[in-house]
Amino acid sequence: MASSSGRARRPTLEKLRRFTDIDYERQRALIATTPVQGRERQIGVARYYMESSAGDAEFAIVLSDDWQGRGLGTRLHLSLIVAAKNHGVRRLVGTTFSQNYGMLAPGCKLGFKLAKDPGSATITNLTLDLGAWTQG
Repeated sequence: MASSSGRARRPTLEKLRRFTDIDYERQRALIATTPVQGRERQIGVARYYMESSAGDAEFAIVLSDDWQGRGLGTRLHLSLIVAAKNHGVRRLVGTTFSQNYGMLAPGCKLGFKLAKDPGSATITNLTLDLGAWTQG
């Protein structure tokens, strides 16, 4: 995390727990790291969370700015799909800005259905039925 001054902020204990205490029955988090000056630096995270036993899970992917456009998002996306399918998720759902082509293009390529959000001109919903999904 970085503050507006560019210096790293320390997350609160509550935030650390939320990000690291994973309920493996309902959620997964996949983290991409790279070595920087002898230390591991987080450069991306993909996660899903299943709120109910219906099998739908909301997902999100976040990448460091300097790692966008290099294929890392697609790799995280694919890994998250495989993990979700292997752990009983029926359908992945997410939202993004309609101009976020870095999220929409890989989503299309991986089989997500895209639909403009009826409540917002700037939001697109992504949905993937994992029962019918096969890695192509």
